[in-house]
Amino acid sequence: MRIRINHNKWRRKNIILLLERLELYVSAGVTINRALQISSGGITVRQKDAIQRALKSVEAGASLSKALTESVGLSKTIAGLIEHGDSSGSLAQSLNVARSLMEREDELMKKCTSAMTYPVVIGIFAGLLTIGLVRGVMPQIIPMLKSLHVQLPFLTRMVMFVSESLMRYGLYLLATTVTISVAISLLYARTTIFKSIAQELLFRTPLIGHLTFSYFLAVFLRSCGALLESGVSIGKAYVNTVRTISFIPLRNRLESNISVVDRGASIGSIFNIPQMPSYVAPLINAGEVSGTLGASMVRAAAIVDREIEHSLKRLTSLIEPVMMAGMGLVVGSIALSIMMPIYDLSRALQQH
Repeated sequence: MRIRINHNKWRRKNIILLLERLELYVSAGVTINRALQISSGGITVRQKDAIQRALKSVEAGASLSKALTESVGLSKTIAGLIEHGDSSGSLAQSLNVARSLMEREDELMKKCTSAMTYPVVIGIFAGLLTIGLVRGVMPQIIPMLKSLHVQLPFLTRMVMFVSESLMRYGLYLLATTVTISVAISLLYARTTIFKSIAQELLFRTPLIGHLTFSYFLAVFLRSCGALLESGVSIGKAYVNTVRTISFIPLRNRLESNISVVDRGASIGSIFNIPQMPSYVAPLINAGEVSGTLGASMVRAAAIVDREIEHSLKRLTSLIEPVMMAGMGLVVGSIALSIMMPIYDLSRALQQH
């Protein structure tokens, strides 16, 4: 089964800027047609063409949400917010909520990315340093070590084997790695089964799996809560939000309860599963009882966000010393592999 890829989909920051401009113009009393015309100025040719397509759709009688979904690739949640605002006469408010929602998602994504930047840089540096030592230094040392005509230590023989293998098969290994990476990326992007298996394995990975699950849970809670606060019914808000989740393990768990929501069951009961944080269900139950379900879901999302930030700090504080120790171990092993046979030889000469 192949996934349909929307080639018209804009980057999140570009959609945020478009929604902000539309919100300003609509709030000032400008018609939506005129607002789209003005918004097509000062942007790239590709983006201008997309807005022109949206304008033609609106002029032909399509709703703004449908036009923007087809031209810039809005998610169902954002489209649902805009659609409800368009039909209820509160389009400017809905555009503001949609923009705020996307900004918060973008902010959370940037925090996750920035938190992992330093460990990734250390990992790349460690890898390059190791390759430089193994391919640059060891080939100069290996002939001298072999000329000693003595039994070399195991560590030295292992480092020599790795160095000679990289010198001999390094290009083949690089080509194979690139080929496998490209194949995996294509399978992940185009095959639902492969993506489902990969995400399920990621979900079961300690620490990282919990962080990924929490991120998409926060996105779901905030999106569904925003729809409810704008006046969308519980059933419609739940279905629209669930189907926009790209993390399959969470989507499958929430999709299985769509019929339960349609029957009018408590939303809070859905979140009484082991994978969910313990505070989510009580907050949602309290929101249902008090009639502030949307606000309670948004508040739960904010708490999940804070938990993610704390988990990221703990993860990076754990990864950094481990990677530094690993880099030191690699460099130390290479240095010892050179020094040990020289030390053994000098000791043997002293005994004679």
